[in-house]
Amino acid sequence: MRFINRTSRLSEMYRNEKLKKYGLSGMHHTYILNICNNPGVTQDQLAEIIFVNKSNVARQLAVLEKSGFVMREPNPSDGRKLLVYPTEKAHTVYPKVVEILKEWNEIILDGFSSAEKDLLEKTMSDVMKKAKTAVDTMEKE
Repeated sequence: MRFINRTSRLSEMYRNEKLKKYGLSGMHHTYILNICNNPGVTQDQLAEIIFVNKSNVARQLAVLEKSGFVMREPNPSDGRKLLVYPTEKAHTVYPKVVEILKEWNEIILDGFSSAEKDLLEKTMSDVMKKAKTAVDTMEKE
């Protein structure tokens, strides 16, 4: 597992360096991708999608809103919830974010066969599902 953590940290370092010229850092790319792909997503739904607690989502969305990447509006059917929409700025940076992530994947998977890539993706998907199940079970205790 230490290799997963180290790879994750290196991925974050790479993304931060590449994304800073667009005014993005940390997990902002995840928010941009998910909000552009799901306009009108609620903050609660976003927290579930990206496995982050609701208060972190609210803080990061405040940063992205202040920077002009997203706008939040009250849900007309439930005023307690906020709907999140991408701005033109988010739509403009979206393809750049996708390209940076694609570039990183190409770098770290260089030399892997298609079969190795498929196996790695399946294995990591299985690991993630088990981790999510463990956390979900823990939260119910």
